[in-house]
Amino acid sequence: MRKLGFAFSAILFVFALSCTKQSSSIVKNSVTNFATQTTIVGRQQQISVPTGDYTYPTSQALLWLPQGYSNKGNQNKFPLLICLDGVGEQGTDIKLLFHTGTVAKHIADGWNATAVNPKTGSTRKLIVFTPQCPIPNGWGWSCPHIKTMLAYLKTNYRIDTTRIYITGYSAGGWGMWSCVTDDTSLCKQFAAIGPVSSASADHPDKITNVDKYGIACWSICGIDDGFYTNSVNYTNIINSNSPSIPAILTGLQGVGHSAWIQAYDTSWRVNNMNFFEWLLQYQRKRK
Repeated sequence: MRKLGFAFSAILFVFALSCTKQSSSIVKNSVTNFATQTTIVGRQQQISVPTGDYTYPTSQALLWLPQGYSNKGNQNKFPLLICLDGVGEQGTDIKLLFHTGTVAKHIADGWNATAVNPKTGSTRKLIVFTPQCPIPNGWGWSCPHIKTMLAYLKTNYRIDTTRIYITGYSAGGWGMWSCVTDDTSLCKQFAAIGPVSSASADHPDKITNVDKYGIACWSICGIDDGFYTNSVNYTNIINSNSPSIPAILTGLQGVGHSAWIQAYDTSWRVNNMNFFEWLLQYQRKRK
């Protein structure tokens, strides 16, 4: 019995490594021919997506498609917002993603993921993707996983590839930074990024990629948050070379590790723009 218990514990340990901060094993060429589910949870599709991870090759996620969306006939394409949530939203209960203040929660409560582009005055509908890491208390998805998921989304949905955005809060901010620092081919696909109450990046020296590849960055963090100093430092790193799009930081007075409650609230505005309107200003050049 002791041998059996040891073996079972070893299996659980390997399983738990699939989406931790320390390690991941990525499978190549795992993008196409992957069936999605159509269960609706909180007004969003609950789908299964490939992760590229050997130990945990699929993940459940929430996907919001604009009302009236169809892959048939109409060829309009939509901006994509990838949302990476924190440790508290991980696990196998998809409803954990409806944590107070999250983008998924706002959609569940009736927001139709639309925003006005302040440059053009036009209203744009967004596709919103929120993947759930299945291991509680891990560090969530990181660069290799998001690269696989994004390739799948681009293959299967009508995404405007010049308007791909990513945001993450807490541990999700760590995952978001990894997408910027760890793979330039992935980094260059983003038009704008939004770290919120972000955990520390593993490779802060590579945050200069934001400036190098012309990516807009708006960091939002509570001044009383233990990660606020990192937000200041990362903003300064990006701006050290006088980028064409200066990074901006909004520090929230009297706020600790909960800035996402303000950041994703469409009624919260800075310079007369909410977060989603700010995103839509930015677009990569078509190749």
